[in-house]
Amino acid sequence: MRTEDINRKFKLQNERRAAAQLPDQLQGLDVVGFVRTDEFPVKLLSAFGEFANAAIPPHTRIYRNAQPNRIDAWLLDLLRQARIGDRFFLRTGLEYFPWADCRVLDHRWLESLRRVIGPNQGFISADKDSVAMTIGAQYEMLGFLHPTPPAMAFADPVRTEDAALGLTEVMASPRTETPAVRTIDPVQPADVAPSNQSVPPLSEPAVPDEPAAPNDAATTVIRRSAPERPSDPEATVLMARVQVPNSPE
Repeated sequence: MRTEDINRKFKLQNERRAAAQLPDQLQGLDVVGFVRTDEFPVKLLSAFGEFANAAIPPHTRIYRNAQPNRIDAWLLDLLRQARIGDRFFLRTGLEYFPWADCRVLDHRWLESLRRVIGPNQGFISADKDSVAMTIGAQYEMLGFLHPTPPAMAFADPVRTEDAALGLTEVMASPRTETPAVRTIDPVQPADVAPSNQSVPPLSEPAVPDEPAAPNDAATTVIRRSAPERPSDPEATVLMARVQVPNSPE
């Protein structure tokens, strides 16, 4: 047996052990299995080479010494823009087990990626239609996407597909039973009523009652407002007294 074959045999054994340890190391992720490189479109795989060679500019970036929670939020936004949800293929860095089929179980998966994979992380969507990658530079973390989404595709802060992707934190609203996506609503002035509430009209001033009639019958007063031209014979105020008979005993 040639030396090259022996070395590859030892490498296969070492990577087999490393792949067997990944499910325990990647806490918060369910490693369903491993996928060969030839099962993905060549166009997607070539994008990772372009990212590493700086052939295209990064889509987004963040300071490498930022707080971990800010880096996690930055990564989640990058995956959302790549339409990568809670099921994806993760780049392992192993030659014989290059891609792990993963499913998100809980929040621990973000910390596990930083600890096990490191800053250089590669993702392929479950439908094998888009990729995302992070590269750790000296002072920054660079984020890449393929294909690049349109500039205004994600301008709306509320996106209904986020819940399906499983990347947006959804909480139960304390006032309603339906879940609400946590967003920042514009502040409304205190003296401006919300648009979804009707404002009751102002009530007209009450008209004082006419003096009671001298007899026992009830008197109804009908008042017609006068127009601005007092010379018009129709402009006088008409008073009509309608006699309403008393109700029988």
